[in-house]
Amino acid sequence: MHHINGQILGNTVNIDTLYFAWGCMAVILLCSAFFTAGISADTGKYGVRQHFAESLFGFIRNLVRDQIGKRANDYVFFIGSIFIFILTSYYAGLIPWKLGAVFSWWPHVAAHGHHAAVPWHGASPVADINLPAAMAMIVICVYVASGIKVAGWKYVETFLPIRFSQKGWAMLNPMCLIELMDLVVRPLTLSLRLFANTVAGETLLVTFIGFFWFVLPLPILGFELAVGLLQSFIFTILATVYIATAVQHAEHLLHAEAH
Repeated sequence: MHHINGQILGNTVNIDTLYFAWGCMAVILLCSAFFTAGISADTGKYGVRQHFAESLFGFIRNLVRDQIGKRANDYVFFIGSIFIFILTSYYAGLIPWKLGAVFSWWPHVAAHGHHAAVPWHGASPVADINLPAAMAMIVICVYVASGIKVAGWKYVETFLPIRFSQKGWAMLNPMCLIELMDLVVRPLTLSLRLFANTVAGETLLVTFIGFFWFVLPLPILGFELAVGLLQSFIFTILATVYIATAVQHAEHLLHAEAH
């Protein structure tokens, strides 16, 4: 994917990814205001918008409760934000931006292997590896913070090569290598899976539009809508499982210490 580059604080960034991400967040906020406007506790006054908003919230809350249990309420909004943002970002990339090249004012970008600039095709924010990687890092930070919140220093010790017993004796902790590897492998798998599937889907859609520009490839578009929903769900469920693992591990440490 070719990106529009710019400078921020002396660093080169993909400006189109940044603007797209902001645009997706703006759409989410506007839709949230629309679907939650006029919410009533009286079930007799429920409208379609409230039914939709409560169904979505109930789906995410049940998903989180199934994995995390009694501490689920602390993570419902975090997990829900991830799901909605990824879904919106994925669908933003399915809009046939390439058709904008018919306009003279459409932006052009430098591309490898081309002597002249090529029209900007547009892309989902999650088709830029930087965004999925950043989201994966946020999930891992919440993963570690969740364990610390439950067990405090006892959880931190799982990442250290030496830990101390209740009597103050120092003991080797060979499991720290596995725990530290998890902090590397988990964000890699989260980000690369989402990035690769998004790029593959957009490339397929752009290719079909290039060959059949006069007919919108509806079957491919419908398939990609389903894939976007699936990828959003997979990222969300994996993030939830990771956090649940940290919480359960921390609770186990507390239980072991009490006995």
